[in-house]
Amino acid sequence: MSDYARQRIVDRLLAHLEANGSDEHLRELAAGVRRGDAPVRDFVANSSYAEALQPGLENFAGWYDTLSDSDRAEQAEQCRQVIEKIDEQAAANDAGPI
Repeated sequence: MSDYARQRIVDRLLAHLEANGSDEHLRELAAGVRRGDAPVRDFVANSSYAEALQPGLENFAGWYDTLSDSDRAEQAEQCRQVIEKIDEQAAANDAGPI
């Protein structure tokens, strides 16, 4: 995954969390990371932020555990396609008019 694609995906996730998070600590974490106040790991080192993340992480782990190997492969392929699309769009934007 390119750094650009990773940054775009993370920013989109943080923007969604900032706007729609049900927990005040999660919204603060997302906003702070997006502003560049501190990296995620610094926020997560604070127990109140770590506690706020726990339910969502547990839900994700529970969902992921229910997937078959083929379902996991399908999810990974969908992710790969999204990353490829982001990279292609970035390359097209970088090319600009000749």
